[in-house]
Amino acid sequence: MTEAETKLTPAELRAFLDERHLAVLTTNGADGYPHATPVWYLAEPDGALYMIVLAETAKVRNIRRDPRIAITIAPARRPYSYVRYRGDAELLPDGIENYPRILARRYMGEPAGDEYLASLGPEAKFLVIRLKGDPVETWKGLDT
Repeated sequence: MTEAETKLTPAELRAFLDERHLAVLTTNGADGYPHATPVWYLAEPDGALYMIVLAETAKVRNIRRDPRIAITIAPARRPYSYVRYRGDAELLPDGIENYPRILARRYMGEPAGDEYLASLGPEAKFLVIRLKGDPVETWKGLDT
């Protein structure tokens, strides 16, 4: 197959991102090794990816030190397509009040998402990681 045949079209990319997949966020660890963790994401209409994370985590410390990140999004089932992004992350501490609820409901449903957030307690502090830009690579797999 040619590259054009395996690359997601813009419509396929939008449909893929609208599905619920885990994203793997990779940051640069303080020890020089990649630090990869699964995260929930939301692709906004402007093309930016938004991920919620607890504020006191290694991934946040890594981004504060070095904002370069990579994100790979792939389904857990066939066809094994994927989308890969690279770029500089923004940490958004303000104006994010709705993102934890939106993402918890997207991934867990309602009311399970609300119950999950409540179980974290009021002391749970979130940040949103924003990555703006187009994917650097897409691939649509074969369903064989």
